[in-house]
Amino acid sequence: MAEPALFVPDGDAFVATVLSQGAWDPGDANGGSTLALLAHRLDDVPTLVPMTLSRLTADLMRPLPLGRPLTVEASVVREGKKIQLVDLHLLVDGVLHARASALRLRDADLTGLEGHPTGVPVASAAPLVPPEEAVSLRETSARPGGFLDAVDMRYAPTTDGTGRGVWVRLEVPVVAGEPVRPVSRMALAFDYANNINVSMDPGSATTINPDVNAHVLRQAVGEWIALTGETRFNPDLGRGVSTAVLSDASGAFAYVTVTQLVQPRAR
Repeated sequence: MAEPALFVPDGDAFVATVLSQGAWDPGDANGGSTLALLAHRLDDVPTLVPMTLSRLTADLMRPLPLGRPLTVEASVVREGKKIQLVDLHLLVDGVLHARASALRLRDADLTGLEGHPTGVPVASAAPLVPPEEAVSLRETSARPGGFLDAVDMRYAPTTDGTGRGVWVRLEVPVVAGEPVRPVSRMALAFDYANNINVSMDPGSATTINPDVNAHVLRQAVGEWIALTGETRFNPDLGRGVSTAVLSDASGAFAYVTVTQLVQPRAR
C-alpha cells in the first residue's frame, strides 16, 4: 500500500491525492495543500547563507485538480547574502494554476546587540486552550474524509473566553517518501486564516480565497499551529478580508491576511 501523502511524485511532477481534497469540489485540492507543496519546493532552492522564510505571497488562480500531473517551477529573482527572492509557478498541462513570491532573509542572532529594537512583546504561549481540550472536526464534520484525513483541525476557545480560533496539525507527508518540512507545515496553516471567526450558513454562500499573504517572524515549533483573528465582509462589493495571528507553544510567529470572493451558492 502506498504511503499516505498529500502528493505523490511522478518523475519531475507531482500528483495530488484524495488527502489534499478540499471542501468545495471533490475533484480539487484545497488551498492549504497547494501552499504546502509550493513551500516544499521552495525548500529545495539553495541559499548562499542560512536563510528562512520572511514573507510568502501566493495567488491561487485556479483549483488544483486531483489525479493529474503538475509541475512547480522555481526561479531565483534576486540572490544575495542578506535577502533572496524566489518566484514559484505551479502548472497543470502548461497552464498556471498558482504562483507565489517568497522572500527569505538571512538568519543572525542579534540578542546581544546593545540597543536592539523593541516592540510589542511576543506572547509566551498560544492564546487558545490546548488542542487536547478541543474537539476534532473529524468527529463533527458532515463531510469527513478528504483533507480531514490528513489534517487534524480543531476549533477552540481563547484562554480568556472572549473568542475562538482553530488548531491545525498536518499528519501526513506533503510529498510521499519525504519528511514534512517545517516551512511546509507552516505554509499549509496560512490557508486556515480564511474565514477565521466567521459564522455563516454554507448553504447560502461560498467564500473563495484567491490569495494568501503571510509575514513570518520565525519558524513554527512543534506540530500544532494555532490561528486567531477576525474576518470583515463588505456586502456592497461581495468581498471580505481575514487577518490572523499564527502561534505555537512559544508564542506568535506569523501574521496572515487572506481575501475572500463572496458568491451566492447555486441552488
